[in-house]
Amino acid sequence: MPVFPINNITNFNNRISNTNSVSFGHKKEEKCPYSNKKKAVVAATSAIGTLASMAVLAKRANKGSSYKNLFKNIASYWKNIEFHDKEIITIGAGSCLGGLLGGYLVDKNPENRKAKRRETIMQIGNISIPILTVEACAKLTKKSKNIVKTLAACGGLIAGVYLANVLMNTLSDAIFKNNNDRGVKATDFSAHVDDMVVAAEYISNHPIIHGIARIIPVALMIPGNEVGKKTVN
Repeated sequence: MPVFPINNITNFNNRISNTNSVSFGHKKEEKCPYSNKKKAVVAATSAIGTLASMAVLAKRANKGSSYKNLFKNIASYWKNIEFHDKEIITIGAGSCLGGLLGGYLVDKNPENRKAKRRETIMQIGNISIPILTVEACAKLTKKSKNIVKTLAACGGLIAGVYLANVLMNTLSDAIFKNNNDRGVKATDFSAHVDDMVVAAEYISNHPIIHGIARIIPVALMIPGNEVGKKTVN
């Protein structure tokens, strides 16, 4: 039986406690210090990162297509694709990297840039882990009744958000050599429209659900903006 050092167990328990004491946006936070012009730069680079990742996915989905018809390929892909883990993780990563670029362009403060890099790791994990848990729960209950599928998908989403928080805090602390754990924020859940829609697609193939899923790329721009606007405070 493995024996864990007591300090490791204490640190892990502290991370769990941290996620359980979250105020979900009710606690007053520092106001974003950037001007509207700088915020627009971050929003633009997040959008560019999102479009670039969709262009790559569109090219892979239509191997005979050319980048010459870039916007046509993206539009066709966006109109017809069923979003699942591969698509969402790729688009989310593109948005976050685009937001990081925008954040670097508007802020040369090394501490703020470090905070943005850390937020990039947090946001990519916050996108990737919950969609994987949602997909796993949906597949496990594929032959169950709709109410069971719904409960499983919701449980997978909530568990995934908290699991992502614990794992990504551990990873980012190791990389950036600090113990300033980042709690779950309300905006972490706001970017999970994608997960809810994916769960709904497993429950029903109604055209309305397919139509709602078209907003997923826009929802995934939220993490990119969070990255770009992140500061040390």
